[in-house]
Formats: sequence, C-alpha cells, structure tokens
Amino acid sequence: MRINTTAGNIVDVASDVAIVNLFEGVSRPGGATGAADRHLGGLISQLIDDGEVSGKLGATTLLHTYGNGSVGGPKRVLVVGLGNQDAFDL
Repeated sequence: MRINTTAGNIVDVASDVAIVNLFEGVSRPGGATGAADRHLGGLISQLIDDGEVSGKLGATTLLHTYGNGSVGGPKRVLVVGLGNQDAFDL
C-alpha cells in the first residue's frame, strides 16, 4: 500500500480513493467533503437525507465515482464518520 498527501482540490487529484470526514448531524457537508459531494452531483447529501450516511463515529461509506466530475479525480470516495463534533478531539 502506498499513501501520499497532496495539497489541492481533493476531486482534482487522481487516486484510488479520497477519504473525507463527516460529523454527526451535518446535513450539508462543507470543506473537502462538500467538494466531494459536488463532484458526485450531491450524492453524499442525498445519502444523508436518506439516512444512509450519518456521520456516526467510525461509520464508513464507500462511494464509486464512475467517472463523475473531473477527469483524473478519485475512483472512489470514502466518507468516514467522526461522531459528535462537540466531543471530537485528538
């Protein structure tokens, strides 16, 4: 396994998977998760609305991009739940 870090827009970087986070109770993601949501045509927001993505601590959802968005972007997006934002710490 090879892990790289790169500065830039998460959806413009060619990769096997982009990992983004989501706090519990968020209905419209921002930051990198919001960029991934826009890249996927609002799929993450739709899954939140449908109750399939919750942001609960340790919950994960793997989404395949199927060529959506920018060419050369991530093949998959992994949404990782961080739980309650007020309880979040190192």
